[in-house]
Amino acid sequence: MKTFLTTLSAAAMLAVPVIAEPVEWTLDLGHAYLGWEIDHMNMANTVGRFNDFDGTFIIDEADPANSQITFTVQTVSIDSNHEARDGHLRNADYFNVEAFPEMTFTSNEVQMLTPTSGKLLGELELLGVTAPLTLDFTMVNDRNYPDFIPDYDEVRVVGFHATGEVARLDHGMDFIAFIGSPTGFTVSVDARFDLVQCAGMPETNIPCNWGRVEGFGEADEG
Repeated sequence: MKTFLTTLSAAAMLAVPVIAEPVEWTLDLGHAYLGWEIDHMNMANTVGRFNDFDGTFIIDEADPANSQITFTVQTVSIDSNHEARDGHLRNADYFNVEAFPEMTFTSNEVQMLTPTSGKLLGELELLGVTAPLTLDFTMVNDRNYPDFIPDYDEVRVVGFHATGEVARLDHGMDFIAFIGSPTGFTVSVDARFDLVQCAGMPETNIPCNWGRVEGFGEADEG
């Protein structure tokens, strides 16, 4: 979608040809972050991230509404930099990771507000309960990697920043330790990630294979 990747008007500005049908993009796992933040007794918020996630991105540059996006998170990968707290978050009081190892966001509508920003409307399935979730997104940049970076092959890359809020009670996550519980009820979500067009890229391409093919690791960082 021309508009989704900077484009309604950017075609004229950047001379990027219109793509006539949806194209699958690959999440660059080496340049992706999924963070969260929640109130802690009205003091410094508790922050953390998920370390294991992936997605499917079928993007229609000519018609953003025709795009389809799913994002799947392995709940056991929650990381708040506190081992005991993470153990509690994984048990039945919160994410119940043994019974519900994944949470999944599935889009059902893309609304462009400007050529580079908009809203992604969809459904979040968490703890077996599905509820609406709207993410605000901004396209940070749309470019090709420069030719001097080894094994990046001048692949086209588009960077995004997306934010939203999840009400944990909407998914039945209603554990309260005590009145004035240290766990807030609204979780802020902060996602930053690059998508790359991998069709025709060699097997040695780093953004297309990082975290997906054995042998791609920290030594290949760029």
